[in-house]
This record gives sequence, structure tokens and C-alpha cells, in this order.
Amino acid sequence: MGMTVTEDENLGPFQAFWNAWSAADAEIKSKDLLYFSSAVVIQFEEMSAHLERKDRDAAAREATDVISVALNTLRWLDFDPAQIAQIARDRARNRMDGKTHEILEKYEKYEKQHRC
Repeated sequence: MGMTVTEDENLGPFQAFWNAWSAADAEIKSKDLLYFSSAVVIQFEEMSAHLERKDRDAAAREATDVISVALNTLRWLDFDPAQIAQIARDRARNRMDGKTHEILEKYEKYEKQHRC
């Protein structure tokens, strides 16, 4: 028998991120898409700086901030935690299962084309 998921558990350990950002819901929803793209770039720049200093733990915290930006993008798209959980399950099953090498190749091709 499957585990029942309550509203507060839909996002697992990332539910706390969702809850923390709820106070800024209206402000988040007033942003445009470019805002979230810029936020991800900032997080990866910060992650790179931590890795240059060999601070793996700080880099990991920045990686979780990327997840936070993704959740806020989904909030901006007007999805709730239960819907996000279903989207994630569907995406893993329909896009990622058995296709990870194909996805990595796509990213590598993009990177080679856009490398400075």
C-alpha cells in the first residue's frame, strides 16, 4: 500500500523552500521569465566561486538555491505543490527514464556550440 502524501509533504525536503517563499508569492508572480533565468545564472556563478575555493558544502547550498528558483518558476506558472509533485513524477517517467544518455548528449552538443 502506498504512502499517503499530505499537502505539507508534496515536495518532500523541498517543501520548506516552498513554504519560506510563500511570503513573497505576489512579488514572485509579478516577475517576468527573464528574472528566473537570471537568478539561475547568479546561483551557478556563486556555485563556481565556491568550487574554485574548494568549498563543496557551500556549492551544494547554491545547488539547492537552483531548486528554489525552479520551484519559484513553477509558482510563477501558478502550480501548487501537489501539481508540481505530479509534474516531476511525470517528467521523470516520460522524459528521463531510459533517456539520460540522450539528454546528456543534447546538453554536450549545446555546450560545444556555445562555448566561448
